[in-house]
Amino acid sequence: MNLRDFDTLTGAWPREDGFAYVSDASGRPQPWVRTWAGDYRLLPIDGAVLRLAWRPDGSRLLVQTDLTGTEHYRLAEIDPDTGAVEWLADAPNVRHEIGVPYGSASEPYSPDGALLAFASTARDSSCFDVYVRDLATGESRLVLEADDRYLPVCFSPDSRQLLVIKLHQNTEQDLFACDLTSGEIRHLTPHDGPAKYLPGGWTEDGIYLCTTEGRSFLGAALLVPGKPVQWLETPDADVESITAGPKIVWAITEDQRTILRMLDPETHEVTDLDGLSPGICAEEFGFDGYVPRFAGDRLLLQVGNADRPAELWLVDPSTAETKRLTNCGDRLPQGAISPETVWFTSSDGLEVSGLLYRPHRQTGPVPAVLHIHGGPESRALPVYDPMIQELLRRGIAVLAPNMRGSNGRGLAYQRLIYRDWGGGDLADFAAAATFLRGLDWVDGSRLGVYGASYGGFAALSCVSRLPHLWRAGVAVCGPSDLVLDVQSMPPTWRRRAAGWIGDPDDPADAARLAARSPLNHAANIRAPLLLVHGVDDTRVSIEGSEQLHDRLRDLGRTVKLIRVSGGHSPTDRESWADADADMLDWFTTHL
Repeated sequence: MNLRDFDTLTGAWPREDGFAYVSDASGRPQPWVRTWAGDYRLLPIDGAVLRLAWRPDGSRLLVQTDLTGTEHYRLAEIDPDTGAVEWLADAPNVRHEIGVPYGSASEPYSPDGALLAFASTARDSSCFDVYVRDLATGESRLVLEADDRYLPVCFSPDSRQLLVIKLHQNTEQDLFACDLTSGEIRHLTPHDGPAKYLPGGWTEDGIYLCTTEGRSFLGAALLVPGKPVQWLETPDADVESITAGPKIVWAITEDQRTILRMLDPETHEVTDLDGLSPGICAEEFGFDGYVPRFAGDRLLLQVGNADRPAELWLVDPSTAETKRLTNCGDRLPQGAISPETVWFTSSDGLEVSGLLYRPHRQTGPVPAVLHIHGGPESRALPVYDPMIQELLRRGIAVLAPNMRGSNGRGLAYQRLIYRDWGGGDLADFAAAATFLRGLDWVDGSRLGVYGASYGGFAALSCVSRLPHLWRAGVAVCGPSDLVLDVQSMPPTWRRRAAGWIGDPDDPADAARLAARSPLNHAANIRAPLLLVHGVDDTRVSIEGSEQLHDRLRDLGRTVKLIRVSGGHSPTDRESWADADADMLDWFTTHL
């Protein structure tokens, strides 16, 4: 089975006559435009497109595309009528961003349509400088010379200022306003200690944002430069995102469902937007395209749930009328399984949640796979995952844990992973295995573990440092050597590495990283292990997977390495089809 035999979506941008979105319906992520009536067409361009945005007048579509799989993103504008492409920033081996990396909530164009903001590593490969391009002359000028990762977020309503975020860590951020006339740069968010700032728009009232300023959970707030934040809501849970438009909308996830709350700026009345389909429609910075956007007075949402791939919906807040705009999951077989939320206790008393999927067909206790998310500051969401659903069809249960370090549970919980990779998180995975073994419908002697990126490191840690628990393992693009991982990570990540993972130049850190590197525990591995890695991966070097494979082969262990074309994340259906099949067969055979 080809696990990617459906159309995936990543974000959508409305304009008056319809919207644009990224889909891999052509075999790789590309921009598509669609009218509200349902007519659609492809706007082909080289590479895999990650993000897009309309000029305010709808005359051009901006795309951020990866031509080589190395994440050296280039920028281009496409004429939607002719398909003509104009490259704006296409220097090789330079990374360009139109907002926070991997997010889709930023607004790169000025409201008057005259300027485009972007970040670039052209001057210094370890930093993101911020530039503004004059669309009339084609000239770009540096507005913020950086010493870290600085990314443009949006312009002020009069187009005279640019809001910029300093993204040092995923839990350590700051906001700055760049005056495009005087060149003055104002620090808007002085604070003590780590804090998160997730802007959602700049209006005449000020900057609407989610922040942990002075608290652990993200709250919804209004920031007027020079004044303390004005809180709109401060729940004992994270506010996932905020969107400024005709009304102000923010999102809170309650278990497996997003709740949208709406503020009328004129009456100050706050109401809940009822009638939404159950699922997830908001994530921090619009990760994976989950960000509400206003299309006139209506909301354009990408809604994900476990039953089918993410779809685009149009919602009228005044009537709660909803309309599904896409049909990505119509070709898939029926019977997808939704998870239940479960909790278990780690060895230090920490309560950890997870999503538990139980297969329909059971004639006795079934095997189970621990499915560990990447990041590590991401989280397991109840959205469609073809790997999980196919494991379930084969009679294998799945537990997707939100171990320490996952987002969505406040700043303190997220920071538990910092400088502790392979520490407390490993205890959480052991607790997850204990939880599975305690279920009478699970065969605790047949457990597997799977993960990609950080999840790949976690899977390798499990089979090498908790070898008695697992019958099989699969690691995709996973670091096996933490020292090598830090030394070879992208230059823009290196300034944060010491505070995030550790400093290989510090003897104490180097010893800790070595002690927690799966490669150094290879002799303990007994479970058959499948390694999958992109040959052009610039986030995690394939060298570590090759070293681990060779060492296990020399030890006579059951191991296989699949080299896949492309980089850290799959962008081409065909290139990953065989690897997907091999991963499923690996668990089916060995569990």
